Amino acid sequence: MSLTQFPMSPPQKTMSSRSPFIYSDDNKRYHTYNYYLRHRFGKKVQRVSLDIGAGCPNRCGERGMGGCIFCPSGAEPLGRFKGLSEEELCRRFDESKSLVEGKSPDKCYIAYFQSGSNTFGDIAAFRQAFQTALSFEGVVGLSVATRPDCLDDEALELLKEMSDKTALTVELGLQTIHDKTAELCNRGHSFAEFEQGFDKLKREGIRTGVHIINGLPFETEEMMLETAKVLGGMRPDMLKIHMLFVEEGTALAEMYRRGEFELMSFERYISVVCSQLELMPPETVIGRLTGDADQSRLIAPEWSRKKINVLNSVDKEFVRRNSQQGALFHIRSLC
Repeated sequence: MSLTQFPMSPPQKTMSSRSPFIYSDDNKRYHTYNYYLRHRFGKKVQRVSLDIGAGCPNRCGERGMGGCIFCPSGAEPLGRFKGLSEEELCRRFDESKSLVEGKSPDKCYIAYFQSGSNTFGDIAAFRQAFQTALSFEGVVGLSVATRPDCLDDEALELLKEMSDKTALTVELGLQTIHDKTAELCNRGHSFAEFEQGFDKLKREGIRTGVHIINGLPFETEEMMLETAKVLGGMRPDMLKIHMLFVEEGTALAEMYRRGEFELMSFERYISVVCSQLELMPPETVIGRLTGDADQSRLIAPEWSRKKINVLNSVDKEFVRRNSQQGALFHIRSLC
């Protein structure tokens, strides 16, 4: 079995379990990332987010300029990554680790290369950064965020190498399967390109996660559920669901001020998220159910500031429905 594989057979439930969901040992009715990490490593593991200065082809002119409409437009566009010294990477890791250290009594960490497209640039420089992170005390695995159009053969070879060496998850930004919305958001790639990138990773046996956003301009509830249905059929190893929030300094903020679209209400967001989870395979790990806006720049929605309310409300809605993650997955797949 690969180091990164999660056992396909579900764990045995005990009489003390509080949730009917098979991948849960508390009240959660979905497959939380915390549950996955504890069962994968046998202890508490925290992610340490890293910004190594990786760029984006959609900001430097290779795919487009300005980035997505929900990304800050004032920042200097970063091009292809050329490297970062070991000393600077260590400093950034320690700085970020200090924010979560108290939450990890066993001092075990996933080094999460979160910012930018972390396969866009000098692959040898990325290799050095990944290997350096793995050398830090307590680091037991890697998460690497990138775009599906930044997976050429050299990048894929590196990711396969890391996957064989450690617990690796590659996280692909998708946001929506609907190309019309993607064009409006200036994503710079199509759903077909996402499928190609996703398939490349899965063929290599690389654990793969996907990010989606609910509430993108002009998307209906049906469109958001269609995104979940299609992804459910692709069986990603992880799914992260974000809410759309409006931050100062983005093209989205200007659209919002002009009244061009409406944000989702709290109640509608909770309902859509639960319906999406019902369509996902039970074994898919749910990495998050909310987004984390820069609180100093957040314009709306105000309810997004209270993350715990979102999580608690998802729990309550599943109880109200007497439902759980995957409740409609097998029904749908048999139709």
